[in-house]
Amino acid sequence: MLKKFIMALCLITLCVGCSNDTIKLSDGTKVAIKYSETAKMQYDNFDNGLIKLKIPKGWKVEVAPADYIHYNFKVYNPTNPNYMFSFGMKLEGYMKSEKARNWQIKYYPSQIFAKLPYIDPQTTEQFYKVWNDAIDYSNQYEVKYKYFEHINNFEVIESLGTSALGGSILRAHFTNDDGELNQGIFMADVKSVGTYNVSENIWNIFGPTVDVSPLVIYNIIYMSAPDADFINWQPILENCLSTLEFSDTFVSGFNNEEKAIMSNFKANQRVYNETSDMIMSSWENRNNSYDIMSQKQSDATLGYERVYDTETNEVYKAYNGFTDDYKGDRYKPITDDMYTSTISGYIEK
Repeated sequence: MLKKFIMALCLITLCVGCSNDTIKLSDGTKVAIKYSETAKMQYDNFDNGLIKLKIPKGWKVEVAPADYIHYNFKVYNPTNPNYMFSFGMKLEGYMKSEKARNWQIKYYPSQIFAKLPYIDPQTTEQFYKVWNDAIDYSNQYEVKYKYFEHINNFEVIESLGTSALGGSILRAHFTNDDGELNQGIFMADVKSVGTYNVSENIWNIFGPTVDVSPLVIYNIIYMSAPDADFINWQPILENCLSTLEFSDTFVSGFNNEEKAIMSNFKANQRVYNETSDMIMSSWENRNNSYDIMSQKQSDATLGYERVYDTETNEVYKAYNGFTDDYKGDRYKPITDDMYTSTISGYIEK
């Protein structure tokens, strides 16, 4: 959210002897730099007896009415849900191919396997490309997965590697139902539970066969924010995952419901810790060309140029023309590589 402050229409000079948070105008007026929300982020502790984690102050947590092995929740900004972190243990009922789904539709049309989309190929990217079909099915049957938002026009920017359980870590952008462009990091591990071949025509057992064994998707995790703002929010959203802990009650319930995932939940908790580390490492080593291009485009659209404080290295969005007006040495135009830095605040007329 842009936080603006009033500045006189005059030349600006460096405030010698002032605090790092003020700039002195040529008429002697001192004006405070307004820091961005991410620069001065505060956190609340969420604990519902099953999970606990740190969330941005004022945000909400919405938990789905599910059992332990299908537990999922969303952390989001209630004033702008485009800022969010979503976590899901497990989804199931997807087919491996169109042929398999058509077989289910033909012979078992009322079953979930005939209702959910197929995932072919069985990749993280394809799972998110058919995301909306699964959500629409859930809403149609009054399950109301309102904690899962639509993901439209899903397009991968780059792959950030492989998660601890084998699924991809993808950086992608998408549009919401209002057509607003968002960006995020997406994970999901699409697994086959085996092979079960049946005759395409059940009245001809010697004819062609189709594999109708279902798929299971584990560890559905994504974090997102408006496209131009994601680089500022990524560390904060990732902090939701890195601080996530499960209570003994949850661990016991999970292990009782499904021991087949891992030997015990402690191993699963370790995976989430490793995943958090991998996301941070992959993000730091990402291809920065998209960030530079999108941030420049955003600045041009909104009327900003970027400068940095040579004493603190903090980056600010300044009104177009600031560097022409400013005659001091402290605030200088950024270099291209600094477009990947988070924004500390705004300088506006």
